[in-house]
Amino acid sequence: MIDSQIQLLYNCVMLNFNSVKNKIILLIFSFIIFNVIEYYGGDFVVGLLSNVPTGDLRLGVMLNDVAFKVFELFLAAILCFILPVPKYFKIIFSRRTVRWLIILLISSILLSIFNPERFWEALFIGTAAAFPEEFIFRGIFLGYLLKTFKSSKYGVIISLVISTVLFSVYHFGNISNQNIEATILQMFGVAGIGFMLGCLYVKTGSLLIPMIAHFFCDFFVTIMNGMQVSYKTQRFDPSTISAVILQFLIFLLIGIMILKAKHSDDWRLTRLMYSENGNK
Repeated sequence: MIDSQIQLLYNCVMLNFNSVKNKIILLIFSFIIFNVIEYYGGDFVVGLLSNVPTGDLRLGVMLNDVAFKVFELFLAAILCFILPVPKYFKIIFSRRTVRWLIILLISSILLSIFNPERFWEALFIGTAAAFPEEFIFRGIFLGYLLKTFKSSKYGVIISLVISTVLFSVYHFGNISNQNIEATILQMFGVAGIGFMLGCLYVKTGSLLIPMIAHFFCDFFVTIMNGMQVSYKTQRFDPSTISAVILQFLIFLLIGIMILKAKHSDDWRLTRLMYSENGNK
């Protein structure tokens, strides 16, 4: 009698994680907790290093970024246990993949020649942002969503949309360094990039591909504009809003072209994830 009551209480408290609804609840809850801990814990870690004398403002910013990203990766390791999902890194070097990698490499070399003083900053920013963010948002969150919604084409689209929204909301944390206008514009702008990166992962089945694409996005922006050591206040105005909307639409279109929903059989990630041997 006691055992049956304990079992009943256990069933009432614990969620049935075979349910899609409850899996989504777990994902959203994990995302919220991840952001809260990262926000306060990251600030604490960075605060420990804020008084380290570097003699260079940019070097100090880079040191703080390293501390924050290391803490972020520590949380990502914990997140892997809460939201377990296989991750794939093997790149299939098709002719198209090689061509785009060559184009990106040549473009970065040319930009570096014209802005050599910004090369190391751009290299650092690209690396610091690309690996942890792609591992978390494409590797863990998108992967868990794809696992939840199974092999349905519409399930893949829904997974891409939800993971894109999470990636956008994640950047709301930057409000501690900038005003609400700049934060909203940034959130909207990165949504398009996040969708494109998710499409790359679904299409290629290699987490390294969106990592490389993310790296070059940040590398190009930094080497052209320099590393930000302070965030300037941005106000809503027609030109700024139009530029952000255009950026969003361009990356959204690129993502759709990469995905080619009518040819879902070419989505390598879903073949790996849903096949019997996908975990090998």
